[in-house]
Amino acid sequence: MIVRILIGFAAATFIILLLVWLATGGAREVAQIARGITNPFSFIFTGQLSSFRLPWQPENAVRGPIVNSDGASAEAEAGEQQTPEEELSTAQKDYDAIMRDLSDAQAFGEPSPHRGKVTIAQGAATERTASAEYLELEAAWDNTAPVQVTGWSLQSALTGVRAHIPRGAQTFALGSVNTQGDIFLDPGSFSIVSTGVSPIGTSFRENACTGYLAGLQTFTPPLERSCPAPSDALPLTPENIRTYGEACYDFVQTIPSCTFPANTPPEISPACRIFLSNNLSYNGCVQNHKHESGFTRDSWRIYLNAGGELWRNSHDIIRLLDAEGRTVDMVSY
Repeated sequence: MIVRILIGFAAATFIILLLVWLATGGAREVAQIARGITNPFSFIFTGQLSSFRLPWQPENAVRGPIVNSDGASAEAEAGEQQTPEEELSTAQKDYDAIMRDLSDAQAFGEPSPHRGKVTIAQGAATERTASAEYLELEAAWDNTAPVQVTGWSLQSALTGVRAHIPRGAQTFALGSVNTQGDIFLDPGSFSIVSTGVSPIGTSFRENACTGYLAGLQTFTPPLERSCPAPSDALPLTPENIRTYGEACYDFVQTIPSCTFPANTPPEISPACRIFLSNNLSYNGCVQNHKHESGFTRDSWRIYLNAGGELWRNSHDIIRLLDAEGRTVDMVSY
């Protein structure tokens, strides 16, 4: 009787264990563990699996999953790799960027050592007449010295047309043959480079009196009408009243800046008329103020003296070249 009870208990225990074993993976789990034992001797004596590879085992079966330095498996990374279409798109973008850089380099040309010292701007390059067409040049504020631009040139990369920057008058004198000198752009100075012919016959540096010239000729863009006040030339003093008269003094107070009085009152004295002619004019203004601080301005009017347009009206690439033909700067539109 006791033997039967023990046999039944053992059979029940075996059935229960068998059911548990099947529920937790059964033969599949055993097979997986068996496949992982690549070196049975190492497993028997150390309880650990080694990288021992039997002749019939592939190398990857021993190494297991490849893990990167950040802990991510190569299989996981492979899932993040680009598709062939994405790789082609990326390659096309890289190629396009390289070609753009190459095109820009070809358009720019050989860089000049003066690159960054003077920049060029479009200005009114698209105007349809030589008198209205102009570019703008500006010297960098951080330049340590003036930059000589006489002998430099401007060239269209599309048409090949090229014009050289001439010399100019440092202090223009009206009605005289002006001494021509090389044009230097001081740090932070500005220049209008007009295609056409100068209205006064030369390129020139602007000064405190050039506003008078705007009343004599047309400049594009217009000259600033800012000159010393006419009243500064005739201060109220007993000597001036005795010499020129009260009517002269009162009339001078009404004259706008940068303006020569065309019509004078009949009551002013002959001495007053001579005073007006000698002082309230461009040359008179220059004579009175040329030694004052701030007389010269940081701007030039440069004329290329071309008989027609130089730059395209729609699209162009214009390069500023130094005396050796190397590119200082470029503007495109």
